[in-house]
Amino acid sequence: MHAAVKLGLDKTEGLTYPHFEDEEIDYWLNEAVDRFIKTRYSGTNVLRTGFEQSQKRTDDLYTLVDEVRIVPVPGAGVDDKPNSFLAAIALYPTDFMLFLNDEVSITYTHQVTGATVTGQRTGVTECTSDSYYTKVSDPYGEHRLHMSTARPLRLFSSKGVELITDGNYSIPHYYMRYIRIPATIELGVEDCDLPDHTHREIVNLTVKILIENIESPRYQTNVVEYSQNE
Repeated sequence: MHAAVKLGLDKTEGLTYPHFEDEEIDYWLNEAVDRFIKTRYSGTNVLRTGFEQSQKRTDDLYTLVDEVRIVPVPGAGVDDKPNSFLAAIALYPTDFMLFLNDEVSITYTHQVTGATVTGQRTGVTECTSDSYYTKVSDPYGEHRLHMSTARPLRLFSSKGVELITDGNYSIPHYYMRYIRIPATIELGVEDCDLPDHTHREIVNLTVKILIENIESPRYQTNVVEYSQNE
């Protein structure tokens, strides 16, 4: 990738372009990787498709997809929601970068047999701060245990992920799928760990960034960069 960047700049030994140290190329390759991930994740590209909205988007980032299981604790603070469980941000994986989706397992007493059902895996009900009161007050809400199933309300906060039940079940595990932080590229030490087919795109983006830093048409280059994202 280093050699490809130099070729992309027409920067072989003895030519007149400013010299970039290996550490500088490493830095801008990592900057390009960061931009590449975020545009593919969010859909800020010419195809307007985000991660998993097309096969190309999925293939671009699949090596960075990971999942973690967190044991949430019952909300006990005065500012915690009633009947809530907290998957604390301190328990997030250290390589967490971008959230994808989540599930929970629930434990409850069967309404007919009286047996304890443990570890039943289910989804969550997306909720915002604005819609919380309406949803938690809904007598037919999905977060309420009914017919041996429930999908707790899910809120994000600075504390982590809040999972709100109706008080008739607990949440022993929270499963979060996420995009992890990519490996930091360093010549001779660490390679790019995105799929091989993305490397040429990352090199091309790095070349554009370096040309921008040489010639300084910042606004124009950024517009072109975003318009050419696949």
